[in-house]
Amino acid sequence: MAFVDQEVRRMLGKGIHHYGLIENRDRIAVAVSGGKDSMLLLWLLRERLKRIPISYELVAVHVDPGFDTETAVELEAFFRREGFSYEIIRTDYGLRAHGPENRENPCFLCARLRRAALFRKARELGCRKIALGHNQDDMIETFFINICYGAQVAAMMPKQEFFGGEITVIRPFALVQARNILKMCSNLGLPIQPTNCPSAGKSQRAEIRNMMQGLFRKNSKVRGNIYRAMSNVNYEYLPPPLPVRGKRGPSGRGGAPSEG
Repeated sequence: MAFVDQEVRRMLGKGIHHYGLIENRDRIAVAVSGGKDSMLLLWLLRERLKRIPISYELVAVHVDPGFDTETAVELEAFFRREGFSYEIIRTDYGLRAHGPENRENPCFLCARLRRAALFRKARELGCRKIALGHNQDDMIETFFINICYGAQVAAMMPKQEFFGGEITVIRPFALVQARNILKMCSNLGLPIQPTNCPSAGKSQRAEIRNMMQGLFRKNSKVRGNIYRAMSNVNYEYLPPPLPVRGKRGPSGRGGAPSEG
């Protein structure tokens, strides 16, 4: 147990340092869904303030999708008990995304609406950075979702600026494995909230995740190799783009990469 916790802390620090995610006097909105990743991220970002030479502020932000009120109530109790600054945004985004007028891709609409609400709240709070709990497995899965379903090579970025640099999204768990996050949450006894989303386990991400887990079980080096490959692209051994319908010439590309 101690080894897993130490490894998560080490890889968190390595990711923050390597990608330049956090600077002195940053004010950071931490998006907290109640799942293992965001709960542990909030906890560890505060914990590390005790042993680093810089200071930053954290505000936990929960965007309630509206499936029920229990998660928001439990999170508010946790934030108060542990002394976190927090904001809870109550919405009906999940219900709208799964309504009869939007049967094709509820995850995309829900994620887009929640992200917009998070950005608005970050501006309101004076937070120029938003920390998301995506881990290394999430980033690898997104890479393959975009290849298999988006016809493009794209993934999440550990650090990405929006609105001309007004807000920067950071992913401090970029180098941390999902299974280690789950183990550490258990070790710490964090109150992880179950998802009530009706699309949970039925998405393209779930399909890709199952495929990836099979590969990871067969060879422990696959996960790291895939992650490194995302920033080690050999263009000399890739074919030139094919024409895209509705566009002229070989340079046309598909839509924006998926992060859902």
